[in-house]
Amino acid sequence: MFQSFIRQRALRPLVPLIGVASVALVLGCQVAAPPAVQPRAAARTVEFDAVDYAFNAPSTLPSGLTTIRLTNHGQEPHHAQLLRLNDGVDFDTFTQALQREGEGALRLTSAEGGPGTTNPDGSAEVVLDLKPGSYALACFISGPDGAPHLMKGMLKPIEVTQSDESPIAPATQATFTMKDFSFDMPSTLRYGRATYKVVNIGPQMHELNIVKLATGKTLRDALEWEQAPAGPPPFAAAGGMNAFSADGSGYMTLDLEPGTYVAICNVPDPSSGTPHSHLGMVKEFTVQG
Repeated sequence: MFQSFIRQRALRPLVPLIGVASVALVLGCQVAAPPAVQPRAAARTVEFDAVDYAFNAPSTLPSGLTTIRLTNHGQEPHHAQLLRLNDGVDFDTFTQALQREGEGALRLTSAEGGPGTTNPDGSAEVVLDLKPGSYALACFISGPDGAPHLMKGMLKPIEVTQSDESPIAPATQATFTMKDFSFDMPSTLRYGRATYKVVNIGPQMHELNIVKLATGKTLRDALEWEQAPAGPPPFAAAGGMNAFSADGSGYMTLDLEPGTYVAICNVPDPSSGTPHSHLGMVKEFTVQG
C-alpha cells in the first residue's frame, strides 16, 4: 500500500529588449500561479498486537486505504479477521448471536479481510480499503482445546469513521484470485518482500492463508493434519489474507524465504460444513532464491 508538486517556472524578463521602467512594471505584477497539487500519501499504518487471548488495537479507525500490521506476542498462532457488521446490527447483537449460533452469526456481517495467520513472534501485513461502519475484530483460530480464540476474548469492536483522505494503492507484483473452489495465482514467486493484490470473485467467502511446508513434508501431509490435527503441524504459518465476502479485495505483503509453500482456504462451505481446502481450494507453490 505511495507525484510531485506542479510548479510554474518564473518569467525571466528580457532586459536587453525593454527599458528599466518596463522591467519594474513586469516585476511588480502579481502572476497567479496555479495551486500546487498535493501528493497523495501512502496508506496510513496501524498496529494490531495479539496476545493469548486479546487484541491490543485502536477502537476507532478512519475509512480508506489502511495498512494493518499484526504482531503476535502470544504463545499460539493468531490472525486478525475484520468483520463489518450489517447496517442496524450492533456489537452486542453480534456477540449474542455468536454464543447461540457459532459461525452462523456471520450472516450478520460481511468479511473484510485482515492479516493472515502468524506464529508466535511473527507478523503479517495487509492493506485494506475500510468502509465506514461498525466492525468486529476476531481470531477464529482454535487452540489445543478446540475452542476458537474469539470465545476466549479475542473479539473487539472497532468503529470506522468517514475520512476524506485518499491514499494511493500500493504497487503489486501479481494478483491472487479466489473463487469457488480454487486459487488463480502464480506457481512460482521470488523470495523476499513483495505486495500482491487479493480478489474474491466468490460467490462464497474465501481466505488466502500461506503456510511453508516443513522439509520433507508434502501438500498431502498438510491436508491430513488439517483434517485431524495430531502433534506439531507439518508447516509454519507465513501470513496471507483473511476472509473476504464476495467481491472483496485488498493487498497482502509477504516476506518469504525460498521453499515450498501452500495457499489454503479453510472457510467452511455453508451447506455442508466442509472446509474449502477439502473442496479443492488449496495450491502448492514454490519460492525461489
